[in-house]
This record gives sequence, C-alpha cells and structure tokens, in this order.
Amino acid sequence: MEQPSELASTTILTVQNVKKRYGKFNALDQINFEIKRGNHLLVLGPNGAGKTTLIKCIMDLVSFDGTIEVSGTDVKRDPRRAKSLIGYVPQNYAFYESLTVYEHARLTTRLKRADRAQMEEKLGTVDLWNVRMRKVRALSDGMKQRLGIALALIGNPPLLLLDEPTSNVDLRGQLEFQALLQDLLKQGKTLLTTTHLTGLGELASEVLVIDKGRTVASGSPVELLGKMNVTDTLYVRVNGGDATRVIELMKAHNATDLNARGEWITASVPNESKLEVVKSLLDSSYKIEDLMIERGKIESEYLKLLGSKDNN
Repeated sequence: MEQPSELASTTILTVQNVKKRYGKFNALDQINFEIKRGNHLLVLGPNGAGKTTLIKCIMDLVSFDGTIEVSGTDVKRDPRRAKSLIGYVPQNYAFYESLTVYEHARLTTRLKRADRAQMEEKLGTVDLWNVRMRKVRALSDGMKQRLGIALALIGNPPLLLLDEPTSNVDLRGQLEFQALLQDLLKQGKTLLTTTHLTGLGELASEVLVIDKGRTVASGSPVELLGKMNVTDTLYVRVNGGDATRVIELMKAHNATDLNARGEWITASVPNESKLEVVKSLLDSSYKIEDLMIERGKIESEYLKLLGSKDNN
C-alpha cells in the first residue's frame, strides 16, 4: 500500500537523465520525463528505438545511469518497494499454456501476497471471469493480452507499464484493448504504453517520441499535432459531372493533395478550416452524396518528426 505522503504527490513516475549502453551502443541517451497520477504517457518510436529498454530500466531489470523514481521510491535503492507499485505487461507474456485462467490468477495472487478476492475482481475487469476454467492454450491472442493485464492489476499497483500491447492482436483485439484502457484511466490508474502502431494517441495525456535512444519530441497530442501542422483527410462522394468543380471549390478553401477516384474525392484539409470547407460544399449547388472526415493522428505523423530530426 502507498503511504499518505505518496498519495499526496501528483507525480508517480520520474525519469531523469537515464542512459543505457550495451557496449558501444547507446540504447538510451539522456531520457527525461515524468508522469502525473491518472495520466497516460504514450511512448512512440520505431522498432529498436529503445522503448522496451526504457521499461526494463523502470523495472530495474537492467543496470542504467541516471535516476528513476516511482512514487518517490528510487528503483535502484529499493527495487522491491518500487516494483510493488508497478503492474507490468510485457510484449510477449510467458504463460503456462496448460494452466487455466483461474490457476494463473491464483498463482499470481499468491506470489504478490494479495487478497484472493482480487482474482474475481481483476478477471471480471478484463471480462475473463466467465472463462476462468479455460486453459490458456485455448485463449485467443486478445484474451491472452487481457489476461496479462488482469495479472498485472492484482495487488492494485497504481502504475501500469504496457510494452507494445497491441502488436500481436487483430483489429477487434485492439479495439477491445482501447476500451479497457479507457476504463482503467477512469479508475484512476496511471499508464505508460509503448507502441510503434496507431490507435492509442487519442487516449494519451502526453506523448514521448523517441528514436535511436533519444527524445525526438514530447508534449500533449494536441501540442505535437500543432507543431507538425497535421491535416485531416476529407472524403467527398459527388456526382461524376461535378467532380472537377468540387475540386476547384475545395482548393479555394486551402485543401491540398486532392485526388479523384471514381465518385470519391480525397483531400488534405487544415484542421482549422475543415468546417469552412464542409460548409462551402453543402452550400454549393453541387450534388454531394456522401462526406467523411478522418482526423489526423499523432501516430500516423510521428515519422515526420523522425525525418525532420535526421535532416537537422
């Protein structure tokens, strides 16, 4: 359990000047950030950027230079105490395939010396209680992912570390995972999620972009999208005879990258002017048969940050 002084603190994880070398290779180089309680930090970066190494440092699974504190506890000085405050979901969870879901939960409860009542509570949180007698080998990848989260939640750690949680699941599993993250955030959990995929930016309070062990950019999703001048994608379905004139109308309202394929026109539209473009289309005499807007996402744009860094 956390002490009163820790509960009063607004910062749950502090990472200061963290470096990690493997021989001559810099896996991490001067990484600095902190996470406030109840927030979600999304760590973005390509494969090999240092994301998993960062989590291993937080868990004190590898030696490193610098300082990492969990609720004021230095992970080097008191690793047992620090680890008790963390729930860890690795990218590839090593389950005992012959055990049932319930047996896994019971084993984890014993190892963490937690209340047995938590088994039903945590398995219910991830919607696995009804299949608790099913062997792990019979679970889908998405269900195994949820089981890993349930086991991490046992003991009620305030901080969850999730390493590439959606890399091995299908679209349905990814959507279920996003809904689960929303529920955990509503419960007041603090999350750090690493990924090189899309779909989690809208759930993040802060984003840290790293590449080759170094910080490329950090800030809220809104701040980073603003820095990159991210555009939304507008899809317009029109009567074929009006396509050329609709394209000209959209150009007049700052739409770019226009492309016509059959009845559909796609265009990149600045966020601040997309409503103006839509209004002009609807007020025109042209027959607009359908219209969709795809919002720009931080994950789909972070490669621009990596590219701009390489060009400096």
